Formats: sequence, structure tokens, C-alpha cells
Amino acid sequence: MALASFERRAGGTEITAHNWPRVEPESGRVPYFNLVSASLAHHPGGRRSWVAEQNGRVVGLAVARPRAGGLVWDVAHLHAQPDEDNVAADLLEQVAACAGSHGARRVFLEAPSGGRGHVVARRAAFDRFTSSELYVLAPGFKVERTDLFEARPRLRADEQTLFQLYMAAVPAPVRAAEAMTLEEWGALYPGRKRWQPSFTGSRQQYVWELGTSMVGWLEVTFGQRSQFMELLVHPRYEDAADRLVRYALLQVSPKAAVYVLAREYQPYLASAWQRAGFRLAAEHEVFVKLLAARVREPRLVTANVVGG
Repeated sequence: MALASFERRAGGTEITAHNWPRVEPESGRVPYFNLVSASLAHHPGGRRSWVAEQNGRVVGLAVARPRAGGLVWDVAHLHAQPDEDNVAADLLEQVAACAGSHGARRVFLEAPSGGRGHVVARRAAFDRFTSSELYVLAPGFKVERTDLFEARPRLRADEQTLFQLYMAAVPAPVRAAEAMTLEEWGALYPGRKRWQPSFTGSRQQYVWELGTSMVGWLEVTFGQRSQFMELLVHPRYEDAADRLVRYALLQVSPKAAVYVLAREYQPYLASAWQRAGFRLAAEHEVFVKLLAARVREPRLVTANVVGG
């Protein structure tokens, strides 16, 4: 009954952003009963839920899920009444404590720009480390097939080279918040398990090469009613972004909407998406809470010899 009452009063309670696939037409609003059902059966590696109550009524709800083997967790849903930011912060702290007890190193939260997310995140000791723009391309688009830069499917042997691409294309402050090692970078993969080579299925990855250099990386995800693409380009080849975007669009269907992201350090990519016909759909801020202190690398120091 308390949860049903919270759902009736749910207008304006959500703090988390709606990123793909939590956008129309891919998915609609998820009933709170479905979200909280996750808390009734904690399957290994599955999502978990927390409900906050005051005087017998529900005032907040959080749902989080581990990613890529549990090294990082994502706050998928965070709800609290508009005057209950402290409740939302407490829920985030509960999520972080649970994630840390399961060996996670980071918890990520994404919230709409200009919303309550910044205040709530700060109260729970989450740090903002970047922002992103979500773009959408309506069905019926056409792609020029001229001046294409063709890619090939990603292979297992590409892992180290792709990590070097990530290190070159992503600013150091973002890497410090997101992934500093090859292991942590592998945990950024959005699936519950780490990436595995596959030439079929709903998620495909491609790489662009020029000689021995890695130019870019593309991931295409096919949903039930829409599609999502993520693109990373080496700084030396940013002027090739339009050619990469054209090839990427040939990998998806023009019969369904296509969603893409561009982070604040990718203005060249945002411009390329816009030139290809994408329109801005939402702006988000991304926050992280680090759960483990980073061990400094050993370094040589001058030794004082006594009695030598």
C-alpha cells in the first residue's frame, strides 16, 4: 500500500537521467512495483533495490546493478520526494556501501543537467567528472555512400590497442574517475559480463585502423524499437569523424530511431552527429563515487647509508 501511494505521488520524484534504453520508443515508464521486485530476490550479479520509509510511507527508492563482473555498479533508478534530497543521498550511500561490500571500485550516477542530481550527488560524496549529450535520429534517414572509411569487427586481440585508444581519446581527469587500468577499462562494458567476440546478436563492435594505428571504435546496440551507437575517435583523426559517422549509420536500420552520445570533451563528435541529421534530445551530468583508495606506484628514493 505504501509503495502504491508513492507511485500515485511520483510526479517529479526521479533524480536519475533517462539514457538509452530508458527512452521512448524503446521503453516507457517502469512501474515501481517492478523496480522493487528486484529487492525481493537478490540474484547473484543482478539488480538490487532500496526503499526509504518515513512514518509508514515510502519517500524514496533506489535501484542499482553491477556491470561487467561487478567491478563497477550503476545507479539505474533514484527517486525521492522533491523535499527529500537527504533521503536520496542516504539511498546513494546505501548503494555505495553494498557495492563496496561486493568488491566494486566505483558507483556511477547519471542525472539530467540542471536538476536535483548535482545536490544529491554532492551530499552522498559523488563527484561530477563529465557531462554528455544524447542525440536522436528519426527513422527514414538516408546515408551518403561516398568517401566511406570502412571498419572491421572487433577481435579479442584488439583489447590492448583499444585501451591505448581510450587513454589517448579520453582526458586524464575522466580516466581517473572512470578507468585507469586495463581491468577497469574492461569493466566499462555495459553488459553484466565482460565483452566477448560475437558476430551475431544485439550488440556489435567495430574498429577503424590506418596502418598500425587505431583510428576509432564503434559499438552498435539493437533494441526492440530503437538503436544505440557509441563512438570513440583518436584525437589525431578527429577530422575523419564525418566519414566514420557515415559508415556507422550504414550498420543500423533506417526503419528505427538511432540514439547516440557525445561527451563534453567530444565537441567534434557532437558536430558530426548534427551534420548527419541528429537532434539534441537530452543533456546529462555523470557522477562517480570511488570506493577503494588507489595504491600509488612504487618509486625510487635516495637511501641514507648509516655506518657505511
